[in-house]
Amino acid sequence: MNNVTNSNIPKDVNGIDNYFSISKLQTNIRTEILAGVSTYLSLAYILIVNPAILSQAGISKSAVLFATAVASAISTLLMGVWARLPFAVAPGLEMNGFFVFAVVTKLGLTWQQALGTVFLSGVLCIILTWLPIRQRIIDSIPSGLKTNIAVSVGVFVATIGLYLSKIILFKNGFPNFFDWTANQLWSDKAIVMYIGLAVAFLLSSKRFKFTGALLVSIIVGAFACKVFGISSKIPTTISTDMFSAVWQLDVYSVVTNPRCLSAVLVFFILDFYGGIGKFIGLTSATNLQSGGKVRNIEKALYVDGIGTVLGSTIGTSSLIAFVESAVGIAAGGRTGITAIVCGALMLCSLVFTPLIGIVPVEATAGVLVYVGWLLLPLRESSDSFNAFDKLIALMMGLLSLFTFSLDKALLLGFWAYSIRQLFSGKEKQCNWYLLGAALLLTASSIMQCQWR
Repeated sequence: MNNVTNSNIPKDVNGIDNYFSISKLQTNIRTEILAGVSTYLSLAYILIVNPAILSQAGISKSAVLFATAVASAISTLLMGVWARLPFAVAPGLEMNGFFVFAVVTKLGLTWQQALGTVFLSGVLCIILTWLPIRQRIIDSIPSGLKTNIAVSVGVFVATIGLYLSKIILFKNGFPNFFDWTANQLWSDKAIVMYIGLAVAFLLSSKRFKFTGALLVSIIVGAFACKVFGISSKIPTTISTDMFSAVWQLDVYSVVTNPRCLSAVLVFFILDFYGGIGKFIGLTSATNLQSGGKVRNIEKALYVDGIGTVLGSTIGTSSLIAFVESAVGIAAGGRTGITAIVCGALMLCSLVFTPLIGIVPVEATAGVLVYVGWLLLPLRESSDSFNAFDKLIALMMGLLSLFTFSLDKALLLGFWAYSIRQLFSGKEKQCNWYLLGAALLLTASSIMQCQWR
């Protein structure tokens, strides 16, 4: 086997290797496929949850399921084939909740108008990526802040796992520690999380280094759920209403109504800066970053905006780079093949919707906690990561936990580093991109508070 030369390898295999940089990124097709399946299993719950949430705005559940599966599949496939990155793209929970409870319920917009605000926010993301303001914002982020963004993403991912296991409960969007009891540590869902977490740690340890460790952890978690009688909600099925939300968005009313434009701004900011945070945070400490820059990130930013535009035209809220992509990345996924596998499975879900419920979302809790731990830069020992960076890292991590959101952590980080650059150092200067980001995130937070 050692004597096999490149000339012995079929040209199509060489072509795939070169296009996806499989060898360069030190991975292989088997690992990529397992990573894609792991990512899919960790986020398949969105096909159940998204229709349940958006239906409260008046959209048919069948239409939302169709839009979720199709838009997510196409966007994720585009992320894999064009951007060649292992990110899954799907409607974010922070987006669909805002869509229903703020834009439709509080502002009083119709769901058609709400889809119009989503559409325009996606167009803005595409335009600012093309200019290319978005890339300049990324380039302006100090290395310390990039590390701290990874901390925030890691804490956020782990918090999702703790929430699914009901170790942490939320009330009005904040952890409800006042009603916390020790029984939450030993509930059936918590035990399932411990089992999944232990399997992930054990199989990923230096002794085993099992390639499919996280996938096995999810499967073991699913069996544990079966033992404890934890089952998934019955998924929505496709019906004749599946096309009822296609191209029903109302853009004209949004453009002519100032109240609607404020919703466009919030959707835009959450998508624009949330995407930046996830692309940086999820690739931290991987070979997907070189010199602090994520490979092919320009194309990934385009896909982020295109997914939102596509989703709004067929009936769902903003699509984002899904934070559960961390599961596939932690499983060794480094190329677009991971995204292609995940996207293909999302599309198949449209036909085999009853199969979605086989793996309850609680089965992924242990893996999410494990991946969140992996994302934390615990081995950061660089002299450039000073006391200030560590303090802000702690504050951003706590903010991710206590607000269960990334945008608040980003708000703190952008303000902290903007003020530091303005008032410290021999050459005091203003980083206008950082300051602008801080101001926009502040405006978004104020409007969200007004609409609660």
